[in-house]
Amino acid sequence: MSQYITGKCLCGACQFDYTGDVRFSIQCYCRDCQHVTGAGHAPQMMVDRDKLLTKGPTKTYRQRADSGSMLEFIFCRDCGSPLLKATSRMPDAIAIYAGALDDPALFERGEDVFESGRQPWDRN
Repeated sequence: MSQYITGKCLCGACQFDYTGDVRFSIQCYCRDCQHVTGAGHAPQMMVDRDKLLTKGPTKTYRQRADSGSMLEFIFCRDCGSPLLKATSRMPDAIAIYAGALDDPALFERGEDVFESGRQPWDRN
């Protein structure tokens, strides 16, 4: 079922909207996501990249993951809020960080991934 999803950064300079299906949701416990969010895990929803519209001053940081795939972390250039993440493993998709959603209740908990990186203090 198609959804309309909007979000923004902390300062409001960057915004996004998406109309379409959410492919899946995850909670990622990898060290990259921990560094990006400053938290124990990063809840994300994967959507079709070509249906996501963004505006505002973003900055992209690229890094190779332990798996060998290239990751792109997309932040607000002004306030540094993490907004989106892309992986070379799924070039036609992009992940929206749940914390950037205007309505965080739209996030539905999905699979836990890279649990070997889960910190002892980040347990259910």
